[in-house]
Amino acid sequence: MKTEEDDEFDRIEHEALMRSGQPYHYDVFVSVSQRNQVLDEVAAEIQKMTAFGQDTLDSFSVYIKGMKS
Repeated sequence: MKTEEDDEFDRIEHEALMRSGQPYHYDVFVSVSQRNQVLDEVAAEIQKMTAFGQDTLDSFSVYIKGMKS
């Protein structure tokens, strides 16, 4: 039988694992076309940015578009 103290130790251990890089797991399927659409949208938004030089933004946009499957 678990006590409240046991539950608290389990919670602390779980949080420590999350901080050490254990990824969250979501049961969400993203199709290739959805992924590619998101990458296109990100690349388009990056082109609108003005904080960096245009050459940097262009090359970053090309890199993101190159991530498409």
